[in-house]
Amino acid sequence: MKLSSPAARAAFAAAGVHVLAAGAMLVALEPGLPVAGSALAARMAHVSERTAVWWLGWLVWHAADFALLAFYVALAARWGRWAPIRCRLALLLAGAGLADDLGAQVVYMAVAPRLGPEAFVVAEAVAGVLTGYVANGLYTVAGLLLVWAGARELPCYLVALSLPVWAAGFGLSAASLVGSPDGQFWSVAVLMPAFIGWTLLMGRWLSARAS
Repeated sequence: MKLSSPAARAAFAAAGVHVLAAGAMLVALEPGLPVAGSALAARMAHVSERTAVWWLGWLVWHAADFALLAFYVALAARWGRWAPIRCRLALLLAGAGLADDLGAQVVYMAVAPRLGPEAFVVAEAVAGVLTGYVANGLYTVAGLLLVWAGARELPCYLVALSLPVWAAGFGLSAASLVGSPDGQFWSVAVLMPAFIGWTLLMGRWLSARAS
């Protein structure tokens, strides 16, 4: 398959890095996160005793965040002449989401491991809202705007398959805002495979258009 389109390369890169990020979440990060049924002492022990693994997991998510922004930039470059306001607003929101996401992840990486139990709970709550509600919400709105901008060119099935992605993204934002671990779990369980699958299909379509 010829990958002459920058947007196609960005789509496949975003999908691939998010597969790695999903694995990092399950293996390196979940034991230190306030998921349903987790104990504070176990989370603190994982963060303090497996610092290298903890940091590596978040660094993989750094890469996923940048890959997502690169994908959005490539789509905005493709459709900016048709819908300049939507594309520029999407990039503004995605850039703000990236900055917020990195800030929240740094709290997890560098601040939380140094804290006592009470402060640790506050830090993980703040970081969770910042990344789950604010950053994820901004990414979701940005992606929705870009699909809207490209709707005149995109085939109907790609528009339709993007809807579960954005719905799960908004679900994750809502669950993060109200502090629902179960809601966060099920939203992520839908969001990650839906996003990866949709992005792979986008890459395939963009490659076909380029060739």
